[in-house]
Amino acid sequence: MQYLRPADVRTKTFRRKRQGYDPDQVNEFLQIVADALAGRLRLNPDHVRTVQFAAVPNGYDPLSVDGVLHLLEFQIRNGIVPPTGLNTGEDIRARKLTKANTGYDRAEVDAFIIRAAANLDGRGAMTSTEVRNTRFSTTSGLLGKGYQVQAVDTLLDDLEQELRFRGR
Repeated sequence: MQYLRPADVRTKTFRRKRQGYDPDQVNEFLQIVADALAGRLRLNPDHVRTVQFAAVPNGYDPLSVDGVLHLLEFQIRNGIVPPTGLNTGEDIRARKLTKANTGYDRAEVDAFIIRAAANLDGRGAMTSTEVRNTRFSTTSGLLGKGYQVQAVDTLLDDLEQELRFRGR
């Protein structure tokens, strides 16, 4: 069985049906579930099992959403969160971030990754809260010096989760 990481939950997409679950409601709830998996908040697994969404035209396929929610309920009930893969500084440096004309400023992100790598290797005191509150400037697109926002946010989610598991 393949479990979902918080970053996977945040970016989850579903097929559309003529009549299905309201995508905005589903996406909003999945953000809450992702925060619960990341350890940012507590969520009763029964709430995941009993959540209901409005039916709308061109909504998310109910069977697909229900299948994912069933897996997520099991994960939350049993405290299962897959490993982040960020065990060492080399692991974070090896993550390839997609370059983009607009996005997070590459120089700021690169400097942050250097600090984060040192912390993963035991040289520093970066905390999960610090990672969660990290903000980067965005590029205008004129100079093409950005990293794709979603790719960086996924990396930050994983780093925050890893530091939280380390008790930081």
